[in-house]
Amino acid sequence: MKNKKLKNFIMIAAGMLIGGVLGLLLMQKLNTDTGTDRSAKILRVAVLLISLVVSYFAGIIIHEGGHLVMGLLTGYKFVSFRIGSFILVKQNGKFVIRRFSLSGTAGQCLMTHDMVEKDEDIPYFWYNAGGGLFNLLTFFICGLVCLYSDNGYVHEGFALAAIISAWLGVVNLIPLGALGLANDGANILDQYRSIKLRRLILNILIINSEQSQGKLLVELPEELFEYDGTYQSNISMNLKLMKVSRLLEEHRFEEAKTLAGEIADNSKIMAVLINEAKCELLFCKIVTGCPPHEIDELYDDDLKKYITLSGKTMISRRRLMYAYYYIYRQDKMNADKEYNLAVKVSENYSNTGVAKSEMSVIEYIKENY
Repeated sequence: MKNKKLKNFIMIAAGMLIGGVLGLLLMQKLNTDTGTDRSAKILRVAVLLISLVVSYFAGIIIHEGGHLVMGLLTGYKFVSFRIGSFILVKQNGKFVIRRFSLSGTAGQCLMTHDMVEKDEDIPYFWYNAGGGLFNLLTFFICGLVCLYSDNGYVHEGFALAAIISAWLGVVNLIPLGALGLANDGANILDQYRSIKLRRLILNILIINSEQSQGKLLVELPEELFEYDGTYQSNISMNLKLMKVSRLLEEHRFEEAKTLAGEIADNSKIMAVLINEAKCELLFCKIVTGCPPHEIDELYDDDLKKYITLSGKTMISRRRLMYAYYYIYRQDKMNADKEYNLAVKVSENYSNTGVAKSEMSVIEYIKENY
């Protein structure tokens, strides 16, 4: 709880600092423009606000592009590139744009690497650092343009871009793992300290890549899902969640319930992982026939909000709600709606293997409950 409060304080303070700097620059500029009329000042404010929005989204694209470039240069292969809820993936040999989002992330560049025999030989630094380094490079470039430009609009626009780029670079490269933020800096530091963690991350990337090509988890080698139970990190819990999904494919719901419960009870990991674990735990409680009070207690207002938000693009929420209505509520009308929606979502899902996996579990429920 203390870490969560400290994390929130740091993020709010950082936002206030950036906002304060931008506000001071704006007020200073408006105060110095005494010779301009009101319409000109309004235009200048509009240009600054547009520059702020463009700079932020450009910074996200540059950040993920940095991961992509540095990953390619160190032996990684492209899997997907996401900005906001739009994701570029390669399916059946073609690049296609799909919709997918993940709570707490503005973008994500996922890649994969061939299997590396020795843990210590797994490349990790440049792929993880590439995003922040590209943001800092952008800061220097925008700063130079700002310094040597005589045009007021260009000067102000690139000044904003420089500030945003510097902020994105710093907050991603400074390790914040101790505060529950698995940013790039924290990932680099954790992998520097533990070569075992490098193996876990590589396994996760390989699993995701294989799924994106249409494979089910049960078709992959079991050793990819092995993790050190004593190492309670975001990464190991992420791999543990993949193990839960594999157990669901095998219809081993009791074992999946135990693993999901262990993750949900881990207060030291990211909130998104805890919420994902709670969703899987709720599903397992439903399909294993747990008492109604256990299901209702877990399905509280906070989890309902998370399910609604993540359900906009995640097919696993359709599987959960199908089980909720079909088994627990015995509401055939809403169950059919969830089933039809799952079928529709699966047709153009960003990860074909995940879609196949979720639909296989849904069909199992439909036939056996």
